[in-house]
Amino acid sequence: MRQWRLFLAVADTGSVAAAARQVALTQPAVSQGLGQLEERLGERLFDRVGRGLRLNGAGRRLLPEARALLEQVSRCETLFRESTLEVTLAATHTLGNYYLPPLLATFRQRHPLATVRLEVINTRRAVERLLALDTDMALVEGPVSHRQLEVRAWRDDTLVRVASPALAARLTGQPAARWPWVMREPGSGTRAVIEARLGGAFPPAERIMQLGAGEAVRQAVLAGAGVGYVSEVAAASALRDGRLVSLPGDGERLRRPLYLLRHRQREQGAGERALLALLLERQSPSGAPQGSRP
Repeated sequence: MRQWRLFLAVADTGSVAAAARQVALTQPAVSQGLGQLEERLGERLFDRVGRGLRLNGAGRRLLPEARALLEQVSRCETLFRESTLEVTLAATHTLGNYYLPPLLATFRQRHPLATVRLEVINTRRAVERLLALDTDMALVEGPVSHRQLEVRAWRDDTLVRVASPALAARLTGQPAARWPWVMREPGSGTRAVIEARLGGAFPPAERIMQLGAGEAVRQAVLAGAGVGYVSEVAAASALRDGRLVSLPGDGERLRRPLYLLRHRQREQGAGERALLALLLERQSPSGAPQGSRP
């Protein structure tokens, strides 16, 4: 176990010196332990770059397995202690900013001492975090297929094509190919869905302003920067009070599934099981679990 912990410390810090400080050992002791592990495995795990160490191909393959191993050991060591719930999750922007907050509030009411860590990132990065075993689960907007991941449809969301009233008036009669657009970057689930659904009608690159967050797209559209697809749950208040209007016609509304992802080899902790049970409860139209306050 000591050798595995030293391997992770060097992988995380990028140097023997920093790893030694992290684990409170001398540099020779860290180097010796790492060398013993590499000898046992018959593989070099790091490339020396300047004064630092960088994982090579073998090290990158080993890293998620090593993390999983030590997490399982940690759970065994704390199995009979007083349990506290801990869970980490990654979510794409619409889910992290709109769908999850009321559900996490319910989770907190049920488990007041639970620790929840939520990272809001795009679909590509969420998948990377899962594959590296850096998060327990992920909720994403884009389709995902990977042999190491368990993918289940969680619920449906609707993207609405919207613009500010002033811009919508100026665009009346113009073909969609000439509209200015505001969209998420390639790699985001929202962008992937729009590209797939619009096909050949997807706007040319020179007419697209790319932004790295769903909320940035919504704010830019509100400011009149262009036409954009915004989740109906994120656009609801602006549509009600007239700050945004939908642009009718083909492609006005795009329905998409939202997905819940887990790593197939990751053991579920108590916190993950508790949050997963809440996420999979039957949902009311407002998005809150039935029987809880909206």
